[in-house]
Amino acid sequence: MIKRLRKNKALADEAYIACEADNWRLLAERLRADNPNEACAFVLARPSRGVVRTTLILKEVIWPEDGEVDATPYSLEISADYISRAMDTAINAGELTGVVLIHTHPDGNGRFSPRDDWYENRLFPTFTLDRPSAICGSIVLGETGLDARIWWNDGTGLTTQDVNIVKLVGPNIRFIETPHSSWKDHPDPLVMDRSTRIWGIEGRRRLQNIRVGVVGVGGTGSITVLSLATMGAGKIIAFDDDIVKKENLNRLLGATRRMVGKKKVAALAPFIKSVATAKPFTLKPIAERGTTSEALTMLRDCDVIFSCVDKFAPRVPLNDLAYAHLIPTIDMASWIHSSKGTVDAIMTHAHILSPGIACAWCQQTISPLRLMREAQGNQGGIENRYGVDVDAQDDTEPSVLPLNLAGVGLALLEFMQITLGITAKTPNDLKMILPEWELDESDLSSIPDCATETSTALGDAAKIRPV
Repeated sequence: MIKRLRKNKALADEAYIACEADNWRLLAERLRADNPNEACAFVLARPSRGVVRTTLILKEVIWPEDGEVDATPYSLEISADYISRAMDTAINAGELTGVVLIHTHPDGNGRFSPRDDWYENRLFPTFTLDRPSAICGSIVLGETGLDARIWWNDGTGLTTQDVNIVKLVGPNIRFIETPHSSWKDHPDPLVMDRSTRIWGIEGRRRLQNIRVGVVGVGGTGSITVLSLATMGAGKIIAFDDDIVKKENLNRLLGATRRMVGKKKVAALAPFIKSVATAKPFTLKPIAERGTTSEALTMLRDCDVIFSCVDKFAPRVPLNDLAYAHLIPTIDMASWIHSSKGTVDAIMTHAHILSPGIACAWCQQTISPLRLMREAQGNQGGIENRYGVDVDAQDDTEPSVLPLNLAGVGLALLEFMQITLGITAKTPNDLKMILPEWELDESDLSSIPDCATETSTALGDAAKIRPV
């Protein structure tokens, strides 16, 4: 029966489904509460379309009402009223909103049955008809495993594609491989033996197969990319439009005098590849800003992003991307304060941006005042017009390698927790503060009605302004 499904073309090289972890837990618990009968629910979903990956992001659940589903341990009969209600809700939610059917197989078989194939071939023409921008999907939950596929109709007929991975995103990420996963283990596990003793075989496989984005390959970004390659990350995409200058050599890890005048990311690429321990290893160096419209599309192919930018403005779209597209982002920065010509305070921080953790606005990493002062730059007398005291300063911030190393160390430890779950708790915003020599974790919570967090899981339906 599988051969009846039209699979003659693919929407993308990779097809993923993503959901907030708490929403998924509640959904799965309620569906499985109907055991030994099968159970189902429709869920609204929006796409997140990158260059090589399309991710269908689950959000609102439309639960069946009394009498809308007739269930047995081996089958489901879904009423026309329930189907119509789900379709009307999706249409009212916008042209990008699709419908995902999730149902259980209580017998433990998490694979689509011939009856599932037959039924969905008749259901999804209704959901996709005259809605070329909407992507729909279906998931079957077994006792332990699951299977999933996406459905769409671009005007040439109903088409389906198997889903490779289901991602559950909260303070951590859980990756669930479907039977169609292309993930492979390292061909020589001995290379990764010492680190595998920390996060196990599954952790090694995750690092080998997930894709990590790095925005900015300067003082913190160069350390980040080299560290990721060394620790076993198998796919990295790195952005930076700047060139290597002689004044960068004291803090740009891996840079040499021969690289002066060349684009940072392209100049460092050969060295990064030479230290990589994953096999295969792919590095895509992009000599452009990581917050342009094109770059933000490419970042949608990633599982985790490192924000290594110098300014506040580019942090705004990266913060939005983390929540709307369910891509945890680790923002890092260093700050050096001087008074009367003497450095009197140093701080470095690493802040996780992910559902379940307060965003950069709520944590006050970015604020309207900081953005305004950055945009004003070196403008004497500006306080007379805006009522704020603006210090005259140029675009060059102090920087030193040991401070950057400390900040990246915090960020990489957070990365290990997000992707590999090395401890029971995920930190929020870690700060190393000198001269107190304190490591502090922010306890700031989300602001009510935060615009970024209310757009969580909206994917391409959330408008993100490039910088």
